[in-house]
Amino acid sequence: MKKSLKIAFCGIVSALVCVIMTASLFPDLTFAVPAVAGLMFIPVFASAGAPAAFACFVSSSVLSFFIGDKTSWLLFLAFFGYYPVLKPLIEKVKRTAVRWALKFLVFNAAAIVLYFVELLVFNISVGKWWLALIFAAGNAVFVLYDIAVSRVAAFYYLRLHKKISAVLNKNV
Repeated sequence: MKKSLKIAFCGIVSALVCVIMTASLFPDLTFAVPAVAGLMFIPVFASAGAPAAFACFVSSSVLSFFIGDKTSWLLFLAFFGYYPVLKPLIEKVKRTAVRWALKFLVFNAAAIVLYFVELLVFNISVGKWWLALIFAAGNAVFVLYDIAVSRVAAFYYLRLHKKISAVLNKNV
């Protein structure tokens, strides 16, 4: 794929992510919007590679800061935005236990960073039992999200990748 086409494709996906992030203005969608927005990087990873997908994540993060809910933006920045791009790289690890350990390390590191941001910036704190319960529930939901990302990626590769690649690689 030509460099100019990669840049244009990343720009279109970044704009789409920003449009999705505006839905975070609805309070009930605070967690769902960044999770869905991050899935938009799967086609970029598949067609243009990991560096382009990470660049697309960075540009989308900067642009979406000015749009929508800041909590959703923080969730997107801390985990949901880059995880669908990082996941295929982690999946290359052969040993299942090591692969899952890496996934949980990434998720829990993001959760700890978010906790300290809430504590230091927003002065929000919870009791240690609530914190343990929130982390346990978060890890359970993370497993479901990991499975969902795998299924969305599989759907993309099986049903859409050839069609999108044909459009992107068409000589104009």
